[in-house]
Amino acid sequence: MPSQTRSLCIFGDSHLGSVRRALDEGLIDLTGFEVEFWGADGPNFRDIDIEGDTVRPQTDDALKWVRTINGNGRDTLGPRDFDVYLFYGARLRLTDIMPPYLDILCDPDAAVSEAVLRAAVNRFISGRRSARIARHFADSGGPRVFFCPASFLADGVVDPMARQGVFAQFPHAEKAGEAERARLWRMIDAIFGESGVTVLRQSEDTIVRGCLTDGRYAVQDAVAQKDAVHKSPEFGARMLAEFLKAAT
Repeated sequence: MPSQTRSLCIFGDSHLGSVRRALDEGLIDLTGFEVEFWGADGPNFRDIDIEGDTVRPQTDDALKWVRTINGNGRDTLGPRDFDVYLFYGARLRLTDIMPPYLDILCDPDAAVSEAVLRAAVNRFISGRRSARIARHFADSGGPRVFFCPASFLADGVVDPMARQGVFAQFPHAEKAGEAERARLWRMIDAIFGESGVTVLRQSEDTIVRGCLTDGRYAVQDAVAQKDAVHKSPEFGARMLAEFLKAAT
């Protein structure tokens, strides 16, 4: 009987750490997939680009990171190299798009039309190189493509009311509920869906205070490191579980 195993590339930036540790620690079982990681840390992820159908590092430093993360000698990616692609984090941050518009949606003295909201979300997605790569791969008609954006900042790590903090800038966003978030998610789903990319939403029960991630999913020593961005292996396992539900 032929094998049902599918090849899976998890493509991303430093957020890959949480899903890799989730797998290493046995917190999630990806039986049925032969998994490879591919990408680079944040600064070097910016030096990965697509030329024609091929994604490749543009600098020697980015190439070193790709080789370290991949470990299989795969220096480039093409749309038909894998059966399934999961873009994880990959510089597409919920914190960059959701709080400003949740602030408007929850402000009784403000309003935004569906057309304006869609245009803003489309501009945000189109401006991210990883999103363009994901859409190109899906448009090729080859692999199934999933995208899991980088999650909201972890609660309790940095002061959201401090200067430049999320609630200092967008005070009404803290009042956002599932309905307001769902309105934005539907826009993100629709825009990615035009190319056949499936978006994985951050699980509602991991979200607190409108647009923050529950602090229990912060990385170890997050407060000392002032790292509200990266998440724990347990969070990575949660999102891989969402991937499995969507992919099987």
